[in-house]
Amino acid sequence: MEDQKFSEQLSEIEQLLLQVSWLEQRRFAQDIAALNLTPPQFVILHSILSRGAHPTPHTPPRTRGAVAESRGGVPTMSALAYDTLQHCATVTGIVDRLEKMGLVTRQRDAQDRRQVLVELTPLGGDLLSKIRGSREKRLRETLQRLSEQDASEFLRLLCAYLEAFRLQYEDTEVSLPADGVGAGP
Repeated sequence: MEDQKFSEQLSEIEQLLLQVSWLEQRRFAQDIAALNLTPPQFVILHSILSRGAHPTPHTPPRTRGAVAESRGGVPTMSALAYDTLQHCATVTGIVDRLEKMGLVTRQRDAQDRRQVLVELTPLGGDLLSKIRGSREKRLRETLQRLSEQDASEFLRLLCAYLEAFRLQYEDTEVSLPADGVGAGP
């Protein structure tokens, strides 16, 4: 009987995770589309920012070569490809468009001319601040519908689930971004 109950719980958890993921992705895509940005462009911008930003209390340290591909917190194109789980050619196309929009700049690394460094412009930083504000507002509106105790428990369980996931995959090629943002919002 216990196995059947566990199977039912797994099925329900799977469905709920899919629903939450889909709803959040859809809502997020709508928010950034209003700012003329695509999800892949946001992921690149966020990766640039996170390499120079200080981690939050819930952010585990980066692993596997992430520091080696940055110069003073400024990522290389290959570091962005690594962070976003994309090919360098794909990242180059995204960065080309972001540069045309005035959100990033590129320059050759003075220490290694083969490397190209990508930095946020003030306009890019402002756009990320707007997006963060919009996301926080929507999350606050949703979480205010929970009791303070339920919201705290929700955070605790999300952290526990993420840690269990990281432990399960820490020795494989699955790479989770340290800041909780990766190949998707």
